[in-house]
Amino acid sequence: MPIINFDLPADLFWARSARRVVPKGGVAHRRFETLAEGICFVVEEDQAERYGVSIDTDENSFSKDKIEALYRSEGFSAYREKSQGSPSAKP
Repeated sequence: MPIINFDLPADLFWARSARRVVPKGGVAHRRFETLAEGICFVVEEDQAERYGVSIDTDENSFSKDKIEALYRSEGFSAYREKSQGSPSAKP
């Protein structure tokens, strides 16, 4: 696995509908100060049904499966331990 900078700003995107043709306004966005905060939000705190989840940084883009794998990875353990409070996200 390549080295990933979890401290980069990140953008979370998802579709609000499972339909193939997304209605107008059907793609949502949330910005996080760090990729680590975005990953913790998706895995730990996000209970809403989301479709086509993607977290993007200037360097990478991660799908829902990759986000969950990163969360469980050994390199992310320090961030999991710090994620006791809510992430600082900007709508």
